Amino acid sequence: MPKWISGKEVSKEEAGNSLKNLVENVCFKCETHSDECSLAKAAADIKNMTE
Repeated sequence: MPKWISGKEVSKEEAGNSLKNLVENVCFKCETHSDECSLAKAAADIKNMTE
């Protein structure tokens, strides 16, 4: 099972659901993307832990 930054183990399904929710419901859908975006960083962290 993947581990989150806190060390909590989550299933790949939980991570996928969190990533989907983040992108669909939390993202502000800005016109331009910034690598400094906290939401984009969280999405990358979630995606990386499942790979």
